Amino acid sequence: MVKFDKRAQEDEIMDDLSRPTHEFAQAYRELTIINRWLGGIRAIERFLPSIPDPLMLDVAAGGCDVSEALTGRISSRIVVLDRNAAGLKLGKRSLPVVADALEMPFRDQTFDVVMASLFFHHLSNEDCVRVLAHMWRIAKRLVLVNDLHRHPVAYFSIRGLTSIFSKSEMVRHDGPVSVRRAFRPAELLDIAKKAGVPGRVYRSFPYRLVLVAEK
Repeated sequence: MVKFDKRAQEDEIMDDLSRPTHEFAQAYRELTIINRWLGGIRAIERFLPSIPDPLMLDVAAGGCDVSEALTGRISSRIVVLDRNAAGLKLGKRSLPVVADALEMPFRDQTFDVVMASLFFHHLSNEDCVRVLAHMWRIAKRLVLVNDLHRHPVAYFSIRGLTSIFSKSEMVRHDGPVSVRRAFRPAELLDIAKKAGVPGRVYRSFPYRLVLVAEK
């Protein structure tokens, strides 16, 4: 029986950077579709500040689909950071930085907006606190954390959709696991409190949570 009372500890295939490049390429293609149609872009865009040409950092950008979508919709400059250089090569409108989110190499208040999408559920609670504190430090105006809502409907929906439509073993495995590793609103607020970040959590359709922290 699948339980949702606390975060799962099961590993995700995507976190194994020794996997073949073609597996990541297929997964990134499918995640682009998932983010487009299941609210991943809107979850970030709806909270962006109305300022001209903001400088933004996309933490753990993966295949850069979120940053590519945003730069196609609004005038902005985006730096994409990830440990996996292969995904960063997919970004056509962004500046890539290969680095670990746990040790981000930027000065205080470097970026107007620091965001992360579908990243925090890959981390332990302790590492979430550490990364969020870094994001807050290097943000000038706003921090956004977009992740999944741990909910039975979200779990069984993504398990069904990926089993039917996905050609990626990585996506078929990691999609349902991601929901089980994800959060409830109170859990994200607790992470923010421990990081010393004054955040609020909003629900974003369907089954997304967005932690928003303004300076």
